Amino acid sequence: MPQALEPIAAKLTDIATGIDTRQSNSGLSELFTQARVLCQAAADYEQSAPLKQSLANVAVALQTWHEVWPRLGVQQEFRLAVCREARLWAKRLLDIGRRGCT
Repeated sequence: MPQALEPIAAKLTDIATGIDTRQSNSGLSELFTQARVLCQAAADYEQSAPLKQSLANVAVALQTWHEVWPRLGVQQEFRLAVCREARLWAKRLLDIGRRGCT
């Protein structure tokens, strides 16, 4: 399962980069959806309960961001918070993937 974490981490990094570069709302919306779908698919096959829960938590965060972005994405503090959290989750997932365990 660790190799499945890399594409998720890459999408989360893309989200952070998209926020930094002021990508369009539609572009960010697509990234939120793509990352969420990857998280859900990985969680469906994950045997480790802690990693399964982490993937579910990321998927919920991505869905929330997707839903509120059109309204709150104009606020600098919100943009920075989502950017930080996306980078944090990407780092965590890559660390788990490198360790090969939860």
